[in-house]
Amino acid sequence: MRPHATTAVVIALLLALSAVAAVPSADARAPPTPVCGVCSLDRTAPDGTPVTAGDSTLTVSLHENGSTTWRANVELASGSDALAENESFRRAVVEEVTRRSVADPEAIYSRIDGETLIVRYRDTGATESPAGTIVFSPLSPEGPDVPFAMGGEGPRYLGTDRFTLRAPPGYELRGDANAADGGRSLVWTRDGDERTFLDVTDDPVAVDSDAVGPGIRAWVARLLVG
Repeated sequence: MRPHATTAVVIALLLALSAVAAVPSADARAPPTPVCGVCSLDRTAPDGTPVTAGDSTLTVSLHENGSTTWRANVELASGSDALAENESFRRAVVEEVTRRSVADPEAIYSRIDGETLIVRYRDTGATESPAGTIVFSPLSPEGPDVPFAMGGEGPRYLGTDRFTLRAPPGYELRGDANAADGGRSLVWTRDGDERTFLDVTDDPVAVDSDAVGPGIRAWVARLLVG
């Protein structure tokens, strides 16, 4: 190949790579995913009654064995009687909207307490436990492993007014959020927008409160999870 032809090929390749890199990654990713799916409930009961969510909270509790329990409290703006009286409809709707979240829910349970819908479930795959820590990973979307590949999970948004992540007794949490309960909990709150997106650059890590160098342990745990 002649020199000027080689140069032209190199320039063409560089331009192609630049074009790929210039495409916003969000365009190729999946749609945004709420941390709490049931907290934005908006359905219609078989009798035509609207069922809509009002204020809500979600609390996720980490356990030493790596499992997690999730509890959503949703004050219903309308439709509480329809959910209370039609159990099969409630179970179907709750399961559908709960699965449209960052969790992979198991053993979903729901009930009505006055005007409040209470939903509980477990997720055994939401954490990893390297070096004696507990890393909670659903808040940071996964992308393709291959550079310049299309796809990947979509950005996360709260979907609830208040989300609390709680460590097991004897642990403290390290992460990008306001700390509460002496550092045992991390709290995210809606900022007034319909969708408050999370920009979690470091997965929350629960570390033994008596451990030496908890910050270093958290950094190493994130590195190992990768």
